[in-house]
Amino acid sequence: MKNTMSMKKAFSMVELVFVIVVLGIVASISADTIAQVFKNTIPQKATQLASVKTEIAAQEIANRLRYAVPWSLVAKLAAGTAPVALGDLPAGDTTHTVVEWVGVDGDSFEATTTPGWSGYCDVDNSTVVNCPTPGSSLANTDTIISNLNGGGVGIGNAVALFKTTNCEGTSQYLPSTIGLTGAGTQCAFPLMGTGGGNNLTFANTPKIRGDMYALAWSAYALVPTAWRDINGDGTVDVFDLELRYNYQPWAGGTFVGASNQVLLNNVSVFRISQSDNVIRFKICVKQPIGGGSTDFISMCKEKVVVR
Repeated sequence: MKNTMSMKKAFSMVELVFVIVVLGIVASISADTIAQVFKNTIPQKATQLASVKTEIAAQEIANRLRYAVPWSLVAKLAAGTAPVALGDLPAGDTTHTVVEWVGVDGDSFEATTTPGWSGYCDVDNSTVVNCPTPGSSLANTDTIISNLNGGGVGIGNAVALFKTTNCEGTSQYLPSTIGLTGAGTQCAFPLMGTGGGNNLTFANTPKIRGDMYALAWSAYALVPTAWRDINGDGTVDVFDLELRYNYQPWAGGTFVGASNQVLLNNVSVFRISQSDNVIRFKICVKQPIGGGSTDFISMCKEKVVVR
């Protein structure tokens, strides 16, 4: 009997070398692709982050401006400087960096089924010291205002803004006090409390009253702070944009030292303008890309608020 052995063919040296070369090429391509994908995700992440942050800040500003008293909007160069009515700023102005206004108390107006304040004044039964306001729940207004500011301010610290033709002319507007106090303003008055029930009470001073009013307990300001050079080129190019709130100009309060919240870091542009009751603003941010890169992503948002 003849024994036979099965013969198995092995890879030749040339084939092995060829396989190794191919695998090396595939590995290099894969590594480069992975590195490129990772590299691309870094600016994409920065872009998304910048977009989200800018949109949130812009929406917060729009929400606040929605309740702004139109004739109370003023711009300032800095704390303590003479303000200018926002609508009077020349086009392209970049020097007035602080924007300030009085905000209607929309929270207590909308928080309950029965509005905290109805906005209606019974003029026929009102006096210079008293304004009956049917349909209001002023006790709720006081509670809501107190809860919003931590208990330091109530309805007795608020101001009533009467809507009359006398309040819409420049003769009734004093920007130095955000249009609320002074000899020329006779339609916006600090409250002394509720007078019991649904009565707003005031000091015994002359008043121009109307059958419609709004209630406000705080002024607001957008203030650039912490100006700095973000890219090391020696030029100050970004700042933090703060919202100041919970202060009463009619009682001598200012945005300096008021409660504050940083809305957005690394802001490069903030522009705001007003035409009648239309407010338009633009905000831009510089977002560091990160990942060892010294580059930045720029993102801008624009919004229009109709009052």
